[in-house]
Amino acid sequence: MHETHLIKPIIKGISEHAQKESAHAVAKVRLKVGELLGVKEHSFREAFTMLSKGTVLEDAELELTFFPGTRIEVLSFDIN
Repeated sequence: MHETHLIKPIIKGISEHAQKESAHAVAKVRLKVGELLGVKEHSFREAFTMLSKGTVLEDAELELTFFPGTRIEVLSFDIN
């Protein structure tokens, strides 16, 4: 799945930040996704759900915004 290698570093980075902040969970993640990456929204959401299991992002709501670009940006995330 193409989306897997894009999502793994995002989950890792947010998890590390949440751990430094002593957060128990991440409630919401907002990402800006470049359309030129060829990401399919449904597959991206599925991969996020699968890869976040067992992490502080497991129950996080994923908010995606697509733009004409070739990168993914973490806009923000809410920790509990």
